Amino acid sequence: MTTRFERQRQVRRWHRRIALLCAAQLLAWTLSGVFFAFVDIEGVRGSDHRRAPQTGPLPEITFPAVSDPASSLKVLWRLPGEAIVSAETEKGSQWYGTDGKALAPLSAAEALTVGAIGTDLSPNMAEWVDTAEAGAEYRGAPLPLWRVYHSDDPSTVAYLHATSGQVLAIRNTSWRWWDFLWSLHIMDYDTRDEIGTWLLKLFSLLAVATAIAGLGLYFLSAQRALKRDGGKP
Repeated sequence: MTTRFERQRQVRRWHRRIALLCAAQLLAWTLSGVFFAFVDIEGVRGSDHRRAPQTGPLPEITFPAVSDPASSLKVLWRLPGEAIVSAETEKGSQWYGTDGKALAPLSAAEALTVGAIGTDLSPNMAEWVDTAEAGAEYRGAPLPLWRVYHSDDPSTVAYLHATSGQVLAIRNTSWRWWDFLWSLHIMDYDTRDEIGTWLLKLFSLLAVATAIAGLGLYFLSAQRALKRDGGKP
């Protein structure tokens, strides 16, 4: 028959093994949680680099002949003094000029101009992005798009919609740290978007098992101490 002392040794042995297995991930959860708690999320998003959208009197518009049924039309400003029309359809946004003609994507020079209007980055470099990459900084944004930045500070970049010039995202060093720690937190090291990976579920269960084993050790040790002391608290 297994004695209480032997049971305690077994629980202690399993607790040590599980805790060792979970230690690195528990540390990653703790460090990432501390970072998320103290960092300014608006700074991570680059909100301080965004400028207020252009405004101006509503121009005369020839409403476009939209190829797909549209739920709404929205007037925006792109280049200085240039209004454009967005038609929201089931297939996404379709972009037109005020003359009703479909818009062509921005050129590199136009992307730099729009980037200077929408952000304070004063960009002088523009890169065309048309390839989807797992875990990329621009993931979730419609492709193609423009990446613009200043050559003196390539770590802070803005991603612009290829046609409308809308600032879709601003990425900086703080965001990259957040993204890296988030991947450790949710244990999705590729896309960094999937919450509920099998690794996360496994280590969550192991962490619970570690806590239960620790509590078991505590009560077994307490019972042993009481027995040794003759039942005195």
